Amino acid sequence: MATAIASVHRSFTKEQSSAINSITVDNTDIIITYHSNPDKAYNFTATESYAQFLSDLMTNDEILKNVSIGSTIADARKTEELKPVTV
Repeated sequence: MATAIASVHRSFTKEQSSAINSITVDNTDIIITYHSNPDKAYNFTATESYAQFLSDLMTNDEILKNVSIGSTIADARKTEELKPVTV
């Protein structure tokens, strides 16, 4: 049985992430904006385990200090734990 993943939204300064402006996790729906174009949102769908991981990561300031959020997103896209939603 699938468990609901709490909705989380977090914005990042350029010092916190040179690439990612904000991430919203809503269950397995992920919305990402980039500093290069913060007015354009990119929609993704995530595996349940990755969505939970990302939600946990975004709410833990201590872990975020030691993690590149941009690399984390890029790696998830490569492994297809995070897939773009095509319209």
